[in-house]
Amino acid sequence: MAIPPEKEIRIPLLHLIHFLGGVGSARIVCDALAKYFKLSKEEMDETLPSGRYKKFDNHVQAAKNMLCSLGLLDNSARGLWKITEKGRQHLSKMGLLDKSFLQDVHELRLFDETQLPKPEDQQLLELVIDEVVPNGPKRFPEDFCNNDCGEFYELELPGIQLQLAPLSNTTIVSRKGYFRYQAKNPPEAKYILYANNVGSKKIKIPKDNLTLFKMVKGYEKYCNEIIQQAFQLFLEFTNDEARAEYLLKQLEKKLDLRFNSNE
Repeated sequence: MAIPPEKEIRIPLLHLIHFLGGVGSARIVCDALAKYFKLSKEEMDETLPSGRYKKFDNHVQAAKNMLCSLGLLDNSARGLWKITEKGRQHLSKMGLLDKSFLQDVHELRLFDETQLPKPEDQQLLELVIDEVVPNGPKRFPEDFCNNDCGEFYELELPGIQLQLAPLSNTTIVSRKGYFRYQAKNPPEAKYILYANNVGSKKIKIPKDNLTLFKMVKGYEKYCNEIIQQAFQLFLEFTNDEARAEYLLKQLEKKLDLRFNSNE
């Protein structure tokens, strides 16, 4: 198959990163997409007229840049391409969210090998967690409210997992759509998603919009700093981007960092 144009790479690229768990490195993504498009070694090695860059890698980078400009991917973390909530909504609309990227078992080994736990993983996780959050992780919203948060109002919730509705940044819904709440603005919607816990029936939300905004942005900055610092440490320990990505996902789960899955 000939090297596909940038436009044809966009959706497979977005789907692949979702399939990888929401985050991928440039090298892993390019190699997997080459398998997806069934490119020969000669096609993979073909360069641009300048001879400086590989043509297929350049097309993948261009597709990534376009997806970032559309808000479907985020590359703010060094070395990582991450799918956004808007990107997941786009895949959902196309019916791809729950479908496997590659059906062939042998091709799937590309991903399975990086996901297999190693005996030293737990120790490395604990070392990095001690480094990035030596006093333990902060919790939202209680650790992001100063002494001047003003008054709060109480919102009743169903006590189940919640998410943003497709193509909306203010509508909160349950996974099956039985619960629905229209937030007054995007910061309130994010606040609800960050503060909601399974089993909890109520949360308190600041009445003041500026306070609400500051708390949400403070939490997002906190999560992003941890993610970037942890990835660099994992990379230094392993010298393996795929391994560092895998360990980073484990850390995000262990620390219950919610910004990365809702932004």
